[in-house]
Amino acid sequence: MIKAKQLMATLPVIVSPIAHVSRHADIDEGTIVMHGAIVNAGARVGRNVILNSQSLIEHDAVIEPHCHISTGARINGSARVGTGTFVGSGAILREGVVVGSNSVIGAGQLVLRDLQPNSILRSPT
Repeated sequence: MIKAKQLMATLPVIVSPIAHVSRHADIDEGTIVMHGAIVNAGARVGRNVILNSQSLIEHDAVIEPHCHISTGARINGSARVGTGTFVGSGAILREGVVVGSNSVIGAGQLVLRDLQPNSILRSPT
């Protein structure tokens, strides 16, 4: 992406025809919205983000740049996901939660409180 930007390339936003993005949501360049994903009103999605199949970005949520929101993950209203964060399949973020940059949230995790940058939240092995 950096090389393309140095060459003044415009990176498209790619939205599956079977995804729904509210006309009141903001999605930045280089982002892809996969099949069945929903981005609701007031949501803001930064550049170079993957919103994988059936993920839900609720009203007024913020997904900062370079994140991957995996299949079936639910980001509830007014939650914020920091730059470079990975949210695993089926994870749920409670409304208003703030996840710090460069964090990893494992599959199926329930996030009920804020997480500091570089956090790792996963099930014990």
